[in-house]
Amino acid sequence: MEVARFTKALDALIARVKGDRAILAAMLCGSLAHDRVWARSDIDLVLVTIDDSKVEPGSLSIDADGVNVHATLLPRAAFRRLAEGATRNSFMHSLLAKGRLLYTHDESITGMCERLRDLGDRDAQVLALGAATEALSCLYKARKFFITRGDLEYSALWILAAATPLARIEVMSHGRLADREVLPQALQLNPDFFTTVYTRLLNERKTTATVEGALAAVDAWLAKRTPAFAEPIVAYLRDAGEARGATEIDAHFQRTMGVEHVSGACEYLADQGVIGRAAIAARLTRKSTADVQELAFYALVPPPDEF
Repeated sequence: MEVARFTKALDALIARVKGDRAILAAMLCGSLAHDRVWARSDIDLVLVTIDDSKVEPGSLSIDADGVNVHATLLPRAAFRRLAEGATRNSFMHSLLAKGRLLYTHDESITGMCERLRDLGDRDAQVLALGAATEALSCLYKARKFFITRGDLEYSALWILAAATPLARIEVMSHGRLADREVLPQALQLNPDFFTTVYTRLLNERKTTATVEGALAAVDAWLAKRTPAFAEPIVAYLRDAGEARGATEIDAHFQRTMGVEHVSGACEYLADQGVIGRAAIAARLTRKSTADVQELAFYALVPPPDEF
């Protein structure tokens, strides 16, 4: 019943939009495109606009016969960058890849939509690195509060915070798109692990054994999947040929890949013997006259077997 109401509202809206010369294509995204809807659902639309300086990207909330429609306006050039860009599987990429092209006045957009569903190895590595960096930060806090305070609830909370980025790595390792519903996906793909670090911690009474078991399970899981996210770091340090400071590493990955705080992942990799840890001279400010020793990392020669 709800699907029929939403479909009728969508059809009426698209009939009006289709005659707009500034709109080249419309994509249906979100629940109506690939999932279930309910009475309070809305419709997600991405409208590809002409490339014109007077047509700006943006968004608009539309009332379509009582149904809320969230329309995102993307110029054709921006849409093409999403389809062909170096980094896939971002939130917007996932939203579009699971979407359905409703119509287009430009057939090249059809090809762009097909390319959205391709996820390259390099894309997966970069996105796995971002997810790992996020997860490792949460897991550090989980272990800290478990060891220093014995606070089972707070430690479990941080493990649960890590579950979503860990799920992204799991889903991408199977060549699938990681979207907002990534935890249910990961639970199907690896039920034993995600029951331990997600559903059991969420639903059952926290004990020393369950929290300690979850931390141990994460350690084992990460050890097996380290190559999935470590390769960009190892390659960067190998190409550098010498130690690089944490500040420089963070700036490089933020600038080139949009991944923040990679030095945190470097600390983990150094602890695991994947890369080396060092210290290099640095100045606190441009006007400083005294040196301090900054944390740095370097590629191992020969590299670990996985690399």
